[in-house]
Formats: sequence, C-alpha cells, structure tokens
Amino acid sequence: MERFTNIEELVRFERRWKFIFTSFAFVFAGALLEHMVRNPSGEEAMWCYGLGTAAFFGALFSAHKLRDARREAGVRGGLDLLAEDCSAGDLDD
Repeated sequence: MERFTNIEELVRFERRWKFIFTSFAFVFAGALLEHMVRNPSGEEAMWCYGLGTAAFFGALFSAHKLRDARREAGVRGGLDLLAEDCSAGDLDD
C-alpha cells in the first residue's frame, strides 16, 4: 500500500493514475469498437487485439492502483461486449 506524507503527494498520485487509466481505457474502447464495427482480419486484427489486450491489462492495473472497484468492473464489463453479436443477422430474421 502506498504511503503519503502529505495531501499533495496523494493528489499527484491520483491524478497520475487517473490519467493513465483514462489513456488505457480509451485505447481499449477503441479496440472494442474496431472489433465490433469493422471485424478486422490479418495484420490489422493482430494490432487491434494486441493493443486491446495490453490496454485491458493496463486499465485493470491502474484501476487496482487507484483502488476503484467501479473502474475495474467497467473494464471487465468491456469483455462482455466481445460476446455480443453485433452482426446484421440472416436475411430470414
């Protein structure tokens, strides 16, 4: 657990990790959107899934550092979107 000697250190710590979380969450959301809308393949899929995976774990780690369960649940909820079927469906639907 982090120890802070004054409130300014705490504020800097939170500000830094909130920025890191936001950055990773933004990349993760972009990778999810790319997956759901465009369904990439080949090298594009490798980059999409690779960056998405790294962003997922980065966002989880930064949420853990902030000790924010709501952020962790939100990131994990993003994985539920991978199970969603966003295709147009069959013609006989």
